[in-house]
Amino acid sequence: MTRPLGRHQLTVLSALARLNGGTWSDGCSWQLRSAAYTARILDTLVQRGYVTRTTASGRYAITESGLNTLGWYTCGNCSRLTRTPVIERRHAQGQRVRCSWCRAPGGPSSTGEPSSGRTRPRAGLACGVPS
Repeated sequence: MTRPLGRHQLTVLSALARLNGGTWSDGCSWQLRSAAYTARILDTLVQRGYVTRTTASGRYAITESGLNTLGWYTCGNCSRLTRTPVIERRHAQGQRVRCSWCRAPGGPSSTGEPSSGRTRPRAGLACGVPS
């Protein structure tokens, strides 16, 4: 059984999800204490599979598993991120995650056509992130 994430790991993971489109590199505008400390925290998240690292550019990016850890789930119908998923369990197909907007009348069709919705939460300002 894996240990729960620490306070700094959760802070960096949530900042990664909210800022810069889910990516971080050494020259980013946000960091926790210092760039070296942020990279060290991100490396621990890479080991857990919540973040990926591109070795050529040194850029870190959040994964689907990292978003799920924070409570974000991707809708199987429109590929939007949602914090309130509706998990449907179909008998032969397993489970399917849908957002509440797709479940509402007048939402997108259930044909599985992706819409032009965003696939990540909006990037905010770095005001709430400790530096």
